[in-house]
Amino acid sequence: MSAVSGHQPPGFRASQRRNADPAHPIAASREAEVREKVLRAASNLIDRLTYEAVTIDAVARASGVSKSTLYRYWPSRQLLVLEAFTYKTNLLTDVHDTGDVARDLHAYLVALTYCLKVGGAASTVANLLAEAIRDAEFAVHLRQTMLRERRQGFLTIIQRAQHRGQVRGDIDAGMVIDALYGAVHHRLIATGQDIDGAFLRNLSGFALAGMATPEYLDRGRART
Repeated sequence: MSAVSGHQPPGFRASQRRNADPAHPIAASREAEVREKVLRAASNLIDRLTYEAVTIDAVARASGVSKSTLYRYWPSRQLLVLEAFTYKTNLLTDVHDTGDVARDLHAYLVALTYCLKVGGAASTVANLLAEAIRDAEFAVHLRQTMLRERRQGFLTIIQRAQHRGQVRGDIDAGMVIDALYGAVHHRLIATGQDIDGAFLRNLSGFALAGMATPEYLDRGRART
């Protein structure tokens, strides 16, 4: 069964599901309040439990919202977990603007890594990616939520640095983001190696060596 369709109550229509953008302030409506309550409860469960343990029943108990209401907004458990994890990560990954691309990039990588390592996050990310491999429809949702939000954070940092003359205008930003984000996920899921401070400093340094302008690199060498 598709991870997107999941269990649907009688009369469910896909058009009934509201598209919330957890990166923006929640509107002062009853529906938005219920959604935020559920996402907050589900994200707290993700912090404490493995992916498999964050069930619709568990979220209903933790949030005090009925299962029928949960299924009205999220037609499958997988979609609920995906949106809750994206919601939680959005709250914790501010894209800093310190005026220096090295500091901005390192701060974003540290915040992102914290979100990936706390509680059951590693299990959640690994299983969401596995769901996307098995289910093409769910893969679209994954790319449009969690992956899009995180990639946009990297892109914002790169574009700001280009405007400041710290990053070259001719780089392939998508490839740089793939290298940064992919390296973090590779350690998290494939090798199990620690994503520690030294790794993040080396990773950001590796990216900067390939995309920074000569003037920015010269200033960095002059400071060391």
